[in-house]
Amino acid sequence: MTQNQIERHQLGQLIGANKRDHYYELHYSTGDIARLYILADGIFRYFLDPAKKFDENHSSFVDLSQFNNDYFEKSQPKATSDSLIIKSGNYQLIFQQKPAVMSIFDEMLHRNRLVQLSPLELGNDQTTEILKQHKNEFYFGGGMQNGYFSHKGEIISIKRDKITGKGGVLTQVPFFWANSGFGELRNTESAGNYDFGKSNPDATILKHDINMFDTFYLLGNSPKNILAKYYMLTGKPLMPPKYALGLGHVGNFLTTLWQPGEAKERNAVMFEDGNYYTRTNKPEDASGKGSLNGEEEYQFSARAMVDRYQKQHFKLSWIVPNYDVQEINEEAMASFSEYAAIHDVSAGLWSQNNTPKASPDTTFIQTDTTDPKVLKNDALILRNNLKRKRPLIFSNTGIAGSQNRTMLAFGDIGGNWENIPTQVAGFLGASLSGQPLVGSAVDGTAGGGNAQIAIRDFEWKAFTPILFNLDDQGKFSKTPFAYNSKMTQINRAYLKLREQLQTYLYTLIYRAQVGEPILRPLFLEFPHEQVNYTPQVGHEFMLGPNLLISPIVNGREDGNGNSRKDNLYLPNHRTMWVDLFDGKKYLGGRVYNKQSYPSWHLPVFVRGGAIFDLGERNYVLYPQGKSKMVTYDDNGYNDYSRNHVATQITSDLEASKLTITIDPTQGDFNTFQTENTTNLNIMCDGYPDGLTVKINDKEIPMQEYGTVDTFAHAKEGFFFNTNYSWMPEFDQYQEKKQTALQIKLAKRDITDSKIEITIRNFRYGNETLVHAITDSLLRSPKQPMVDPDKISSHSLTVVWPQLTDQVQIEVNGILHDGIDGNSFTFHELVPNTRYTLRLRYVAGNKVSEWSDPFGAITKPDPMNYAINDIHVTSSLASPKDHPIDYLTDLKLASEWETIDGVSEDKPLELNFAFNHLEHLSRMVWVPRKIDHQGDPVEVSVELSSDGVNFKPYGDHLTWKSDSKNKVVGLRNVDAKAIRLKVYKSSGPFVAAKEVIFFRDKK
Repeated sequence: MTQNQIERHQLGQLIGANKRDHYYELHYSTGDIARLYILADGIFRYFLDPAKKFDENHSSFVDLSQFNNDYFEKSQPKATSDSLIIKSGNYQLIFQQKPAVMSIFDEMLHRNRLVQLSPLELGNDQTTEILKQHKNEFYFGGGMQNGYFSHKGEIISIKRDKITGKGGVLTQVPFFWANSGFGELRNTESAGNYDFGKSNPDATILKHDINMFDTFYLLGNSPKNILAKYYMLTGKPLMPPKYALGLGHVGNFLTTLWQPGEAKERNAVMFEDGNYYTRTNKPEDASGKGSLNGEEEYQFSARAMVDRYQKQHFKLSWIVPNYDVQEINEEAMASFSEYAAIHDVSAGLWSQNNTPKASPDTTFIQTDTTDPKVLKNDALILRNNLKRKRPLIFSNTGIAGSQNRTMLAFGDIGGNWENIPTQVAGFLGASLSGQPLVGSAVDGTAGGGNAQIAIRDFEWKAFTPILFNLDDQGKFSKTPFAYNSKMTQINRAYLKLREQLQTYLYTLIYRAQVGEPILRPLFLEFPHEQVNYTPQVGHEFMLGPNLLISPIVNGREDGNGNSRKDNLYLPNHRTMWVDLFDGKKYLGGRVYNKQSYPSWHLPVFVRGGAIFDLGERNYVLYPQGKSKMVTYDDNGYNDYSRNHVATQITSDLEASKLTITIDPTQGDFNTFQTENTTNLNIMCDGYPDGLTVKINDKEIPMQEYGTVDTFAHAKEGFFFNTNYSWMPEFDQYQEKKQTALQIKLAKRDITDSKIEITIRNFRYGNETLVHAITDSLLRSPKQPMVDPDKISSHSLTVVWPQLTDQVQIEVNGILHDGIDGNSFTFHELVPNTRYTLRLRYVAGNKVSEWSDPFGAITKPDPMNYAINDIHVTSSLASPKDHPIDYLTDLKLASEWETIDGVSEDKPLELNFAFNHLEHLSRMVWVPRKIDHQGDPVEVSVELSSDGVNFKPYGDHLTWKSDSKNKVVGLRNVDAKAIRLKVYKSSGPFVAAKEVIFFRDKK
């Protein structure tokens, strides 16, 4: 038995406790000593140090300076026959003597917030905590886990791997929380993994590779409350300058080379001289080189790119000209920064992992580091440059506490549909992990070339905190005008829309300071629907409380070439949702299918009751029930917490009476204009009457205007507009506009004016909110069924005898609408899961009775039979960013490659060793998708039953260099190891996404 095994043990019986000056000291029979700190209401620290040094400030991301001893001194310990109970506020921390487990009881709720299932497991290189898990308990956090935001039933890794695609971990945040009202922050920078019920559905198993157990327990009645307590420990999210919300361009204008190209080449770019060029890595082929100010050739310079955005009518807000190049001429950078500033563009510097030599004109820094010391130095330099204005640092990775110093901005490979749902879920996961300021480069980096993907990516990212492109990393340009004029117009329209929503977005960023995420999973707004906690809706998100965005996530099209959207969920059957662009109204609480969206139209829905400030007190309202919005503004300085203004607007629609109240603006800052006009645009379905406007309880006369022109010239009055649009950039795409009552109020002191507007006979969405009527004349469907031949791990097909054009299908209690014909296939299902369905006919607003329940179980996920923990070696070395371990990590987002190429006499040898003898079915080689530079084209396979001696398996195989997976049948093969030899490849190296070995299902 090893020394490590001897010293690995469970925490022994609790044998004593003392109350010290600012902590409780707990003694255990195994000789372990722990400390309990009571820092605040619902913030407790349990610290067990086997070395007994108890360095209270040993980590870089927790700041304890703001906490005092008040809550500790008020706490009350009590010993019973079998436990120690420490009361703090409404909480009882119960330390059982034997076994030595802890629980936290909430006296207000009369239930436990959390319970340890067994004593802590302690070892030289790992500590483990096991908590009780409840059936309806869902878990969130752990940093940006690409492709995932809800972790129940899963295992997540708390270790950065820099893989930007699905399954990668971009930020290492040892913090999680549950919807039952508790969170936990492990105070360590060591790697770990959290098992949220995959091994045991009744247990949550938390491991970290360190012998010290130091954790903070955070208790709260809402996600906002728990996140706010996390920020108390690690710092509030930074408040960025306003320009950071605008469009950014990141590129390399120092070493990028250009060679002559032709218009027919997909990656060719036409420059100002009228000629086409493509990027090249070969200096001998180059005819042009990038520069900052035109030191080489102007059209390839960073200055020319600033000009280009202006010429294309895209408002560029910020630019990084030296991406991935550390050395930069300070004088040239200063000159470029000055030129950019003249064009109202902020220029920043890229730096890998140390503080750059920034000129006095540098306004922000983009970095690859999470080192708090480097980031602190970066911030100091920027503060010296900017004086009172806010510094800004972008980083492509993060740790706990990074939200206080950086905005998370990264680039994935790009060019494929899978990246969109992966990033949506990842962004939500980052937001729930305390990093609300997150964004990813439009269309990625090295991939690309698909205009439809690029457009759809730009559209949904226009509704995220950061919008930028990362150019010069691959063959294809990433600018928003890289494709034809039609696509350019669409991108331009979405950028204009983002600019209109800036006040809304800026308000959300301010609210993020107190724990309200900017990008929100549906459950934050609709917590009573269980589906909103699950990955089933992880491809949708809320931007604040009022906008639901459901990105186009695949290339499926209808007969007219429009994107086809299935599985569009709009929550809450009492909520009306309005399509942002065409005004069509939908009832919530159901899934919509077979929806068609042309290229310009992203599925974006306004929540009934929403209120938007488009800037300068220009409000748009979508009345439903009671709603409230508080808008925020400041002058961009560091002292925003004290120098800002806030305006509250409320809307109350009861029966047919609408009351809108705008309270006096509160607060001040030095450039704030107290005299201002007020404009309201109130969406409605018909002409209302009885308009009354009061200012400070005094009614003012309001004149009605009959035309757009006369109303435009009026200082005060109202106009019933049947051709209304607040997004003029989208008017070109649709003839039919919406209907709104527009009210204009003259300049007044908005800090001393309470505005009350009453409208009678007001109608909006009344027909939408009427539920369907069951018609006894419509007979219920007979024998709908799941086609047994059309069931897979992720889909099933329902068939029924057609009686009406439309049907509705209920799937596990959720209503699906928009279904016609006599069959429908449900996609994106969970493998090995029972689905219970009912079907009813629909005729207008009438429906039949439901059919009898029927259903099926989806097939198991094929990846359940994939062998993991394979030890792989290669005869050729790999670059550090594409290591050999990536070849068998079962993450299709990672890529392995070799540094050198292969030949007939020097083939590549890949040895795959299993932990034991495996009964196999097949091997699958998954090629890289960016290009086909490293595809194997001639290979051979050898088998070993003992892991030492190999024998050939069949003849040499010839593979095509394309995107298809290469499958080698291994049915009835038993092997301990497999050797794959590559004799020829399609490029100067060998590369792959993955090699997967499958066990035989039997």
